[in-house]
Amino acid sequence: MLVEECKKLTFAAAKGHESNDPFITPSSLPMQNLVIIIDDDPISVLVCETMMKKQGFAKSVRSFPEAQSALAFFKQHLDEGQPQPEFIFLDIQMPVVDGWEFLDLYTELLPQSSHSPHVVMLSATFDPEDQRRAEAHHLVERFLTKPISKAALDLITNSR
Repeated sequence: MLVEECKKLTFAAAKGHESNDPFITPSSLPMQNLVIIIDDDPISVLVCETMMKKQGFAKSVRSFPEAQSALAFFKQHLDEGQPQPEFIFLDIQMPVVDGWEFLDLYTELLPQSSHSPHVVMLSATFDPEDQRRAEAHHLVERFLTKPISKAALDLITNSR
């Protein structure tokens, strides 16, 4: 069952297709209480989405398998005057454009007066240098190791 769900998720994410899951919000809806996950690992995405859904962390979640498609999504929404999401859960280690490069490109994309989402950096390994960089970045709220846990979501929720 888990393997089939991951295949569906991977296919939907790769095509930029919206899931039939009512928890995933179509891009035509306003981005209020929206969480974005940018991660190339479909298992991590599935775990993160499932945990968020079970914990009632967000009304809607949208995931992207690579930074470039997420940047195109954000640019389109900015061009249309749509608000940015409340949170971005961002994997550090991704091919082509990694999490740090994404943050640089995303920062350039945001207007100065725009609301900035809270970024949660995700890593499959604990690297003290990544944690230091995350703590120093103005958009990053947290640095977490994967998989995401209920305790981590509770910590984020309680600190808001």
